[in-house]
Amino acid sequence: MYNKPKEHTKSIAIYPGSFDPIHNGHVDIIRRSVMIFDEVIVAVAYNPHKDSALFTPDERVEMIRDCIKDLEPRARVDKFSGLSVDYAERIGAGVIIRSLRAVTDFDYELQMAQMNKQMIGTIETVFLFANPKLFFTASRLIKEVAGYGKRLPELVPENVMNRLRVKLKLD
Repeated sequence: MYNKPKEHTKSIAIYPGSFDPIHNGHVDIIRRSVMIFDEVIVAVAYNPHKDSALFTPDERVEMIRDCIKDLEPRARVDKFSGLSVDYAERIGAGVIIRSLRAVTDFDYELQMAQMNKQMIGTIETVFLFANPKLFFTASRLIKEVAGYGKRLPELVPENVMNRLRVKLKLD
């Protein structure tokens, strides 16, 4: 029996994270994601009660927007507080994008994906492997190295490096 193909519905995915700050590994995942999904929302997560981030949520949104402006309207930036899966459901996204760098990432991300599936079974998690050239990149390390005045052009977009230098009072 032939099943008539369903009409294409717009695929919306979120790529949640703290992005404190965004780095080229994140940007690579975003660029690859817009080739897969109709719309990708880079979702800056924050906790208003205990966020110890270097940059405010609004600063992170501005930096990301500047990094991906050429991808609009397929990619956009938003911010949220709470569970990623609840945010995804609230805005109508069917997919949560997560990136994997190492085995330790996989263990944590698998547990999170299973918990999200348990809470809201209609939202899938898709894993994208980090670019091998950026495999070791982490926002935590970037802040530490930048704090010593090192420039990181291969790891961080220029607008982010400029913001780091100002925030860390390196100029």
